Amino acid sequence: MKKQFINLNIRYDFPIWKYRVPLIYSKMEAWIPGTSFWFSQEENQKHLCAYVEPAGLAISGWMEDQEWQVWTTRFKKVATEILGYKIGEIETGEVGHDFIWLVPELKVLEDFRRIANSQDETTAWDFLELDTSKLTELEEIELEKKMFKYQWHHLHDILATHFQNRRHPSTAKFLFESVLSQKIPEFEYKPVSRKCIWALADIGTEEAKDYLKQIANSEEETLVGFAKKRLDNWEQEKTRKGRLISGNIAFEKRIKLELYSSFVKRLPEEGRHIVGFQTEEEIVVYQAYKPAIAKYAVEHQRLGGKAFSYKRMSWIKPNFLWMMHRCGWAEKENQERVLAICLKKKDWEEILSKAVFSSYQAAIYKTEKEWKEELANSEVRLQWDPAHDPYGEKLKRKAIQIGMKGEVLRKFGEEQILYIQDITPFVSKQKIYVDQKQLAYLEVPLETVFIPTRNDLAIGLKNK
Repeated sequence: MKKQFINLNIRYDFPIWKYRVPLIYSKMEAWIPGTSFWFSQEENQKHLCAYVEPAGLAISGWMEDQEWQVWTTRFKKVATEILGYKIGEIETGEVGHDFIWLVPELKVLEDFRRIANSQDETTAWDFLELDTSKLTELEEIELEKKMFKYQWHHLHDILATHFQNRRHPSTAKFLFESVLSQKIPEFEYKPVSRKCIWALADIGTEEAKDYLKQIANSEEETLVGFAKKRLDNWEQEKTRKGRLISGNIAFEKRIKLELYSSFVKRLPEEGRHIVGFQTEEEIVVYQAYKPAIAKYAVEHQRLGGKAFSYKRMSWIKPNFLWMMHRCGWAEKENQERVLAICLKKKDWEEILSKAVFSSYQAAIYKTEKEWKEELANSEVRLQWDPAHDPYGEKLKRKAIQIGMKGEVLRKFGEEQILYIQDITPFVSKQKIYVDQKQLAYLEVPLETVFIPTRNDLAIGLKNK
C-alpha cells in the first residue's frame, strides 16, 4: 500500500458541513458511520480519513494506487451530484478557483458565503432573499444559525422568529447557548432573547424544557422572568408545541409532525386501516390539484372556480404517504399542489356511510347483482389499495381512498370543509430527504388509526 493524498475544492466556509458533506461520506464504500474514516481507523491498516484545510477538503490514508484512483473518482462524482458544482483538484488544473454550478439552485451555498464574508449590514438583508427551495430544512437551519452568530447586522429578531416558527429540536441547544451568552445584539429589554425563549418553549421537548429551567435559574433577571413565564404556562400552551406544518392558520389547526421512523413503529403492518391525522372531532384528508384549482381552493376555502368541475368524480385520501405515491410528491402533471383539507369526523363518517366498493366484495354484498345496483346508484366509491412507503414501494397494510361525485361532492366541497391548507412547500422539502435516501430525517404527519363511531359502515375494515 502507498500513502495517498488529495485536496478537493470543497470549501471550508460553505454551509455544507452539517448535512451535505456527511451525506457524501455515507454514499462511499466502507464508510465508518459517525466518523470521517473509511475502511479502518487504524493507522497501520488500509484506511482513508477526511479533514478540512483552508484550501478545501483533504483526504489521506493508505491504499493501493489503482484502488485509490477508482475510489477518488467515485468520491468526486458523488460529491458533484450532492453539492451541485464540479468537484476536483485545483492544484492539477482539474477545476479552477471559480465554481462551475451544474445545479443552479444550489448556488445559494456560494451566495450565502458572499453575504457572510461581506460583513456589510446592507448586504445582510440579501440573506432573506436567498432561494433555499432546493435545500433541506436542516440546511436552512444551519444557514440561520451561522447568520445569527454574526453581530454586524440587524436580522436577529427576524431569525429568532424563524427559529420559533420552525420549532425544530435541533435548535434547542443553540438557542439556549445564544441566550445565556448575552451576545445577541438587542435592546436592554431583550426582545430577541425573549423570542428565543419562546422558541425553546414551542419546541416542546424535555430537552428544551430543561434548558428553560436552567435559564430560569440564571442570574439575568430579565431572562429569568421570560423563562419562568413559559414554564408556568407549559401545560396550557401544549397545543402550540412541537413540529407543525407551517402556514397561515392558527397553531391549533396545524398538522403535527413526527419522524417517519416513529410513524413506522406505531402503525399496524397489515390489514385494512383508515390512517390519518386527526383531532378529537376532526380529520384531515388530502387532494392534489393543478395550481389553478389549488389557488382557488386556498383563497376561498372551498372547492370551485373555473378550473374545477363538480361533474367529475373527485378522490380524497386520509393517508399522507398514499397521497405522495399518487401525486409523485407533487411532481406529477396536474398534481403539483397538495392540499390538506380538514372536516368534521361526523361528516367523514357520513361520506363513508354512502360508499360502495369499486369492485365486488363477497363479504359485503349478497350477490354481484346487488353490488352493481348499489354501485350504479351511489355517489361515493371506496377502494382499499396497498399503502406505500416513501419510495413508493407497496406495503401489506391497505389504505383507503374515497371518490365522490354529484351532491355528495358538492356538499363536501362547499359545506363540509372546515379549512384548506396548501402543504406543497412541506412536501417539496421532505422529498429532498427521500431523493437522497435520508429517511432518518424524513417527517410525516402524526397519523393514527381512525376508529369509526358508527356501526353501519360497510367499508371492510380488517385488522389482518
